[in-house]
Amino acid sequence: MLYVVATPIGNLGDITLRARECLANCDFLIGEERRVASTLLKKIGLEQKEIYELNEHTRPDDMRELVELCASNKSVALISDCGTPGFQDPGPELIRQCRARGIEITTLPGASSLMAILSLASQPVKEFVFVGFLSAEKNARSLQIQELKSEKRSWVVMDTPYRLESLMQDLALALPKDRALLTLDLTQETEKIMEASLAELATRTKGVKAEFMLLKYSNPAPSAKK
Repeated sequence: MLYVVATPIGNLGDITLRARECLANCDFLIGEERRVASTLLKKIGLEQKEIYELNEHTRPDDMRELVELCASNKSVALISDCGTPGFQDPGPELIRQCRARGIEITTLPGASSLMAILSLASQPVKEFVFVGFLSAEKNARSLQIQELKSEKRSWVVMDTPYRLESLMQDLALALPKDRALLTLDLTQETEKIMEASLAELATRTKGVKAEFMLLKYSNPAPSAKK
């Protein structure tokens, strides 16, 4: 059986009781990086497990081995480096192959950076588009941003910490007056939550590197007092 287990996105206090129990009792653990998974177990006071990796370097033969592991009479827990597996990581392919084999799969929900930013919105978000990672290539990213300019719904983007500044500058050039919510290092001691125009957010993130997500509201909000 395969358990899809959400882990904290920063603050270890966000581990759920079910997640901790599952990680304590599972026979095997599948994580993106063996070192990260091992560190998590240590930090939450659990004994080390046999850990298998599932990431962008996983080969077809490796995937078949993971599926066979899930098909055995053992319990297998799937985690990502942080947050909910399957969300912007290679987890879906394992789930697809396990489901095709009739392997039982269940989820242990918990921390999610997407749900976290939506919960902090000051405007109703009745529907939204999750864009995820924009292209790292500048011209391709510019085309994607031009397409987002015509999107009437709210949308959410994220990226690696070292691209925060450049992405915010690009968004500010395209949509300077549009209002957005930006979260940095959610649930960590360095957490920052900012809501302002994209132009102002770009100014406030110059030289900044942090884990981030950005929610661009569907309609520009009235100017707020500084």
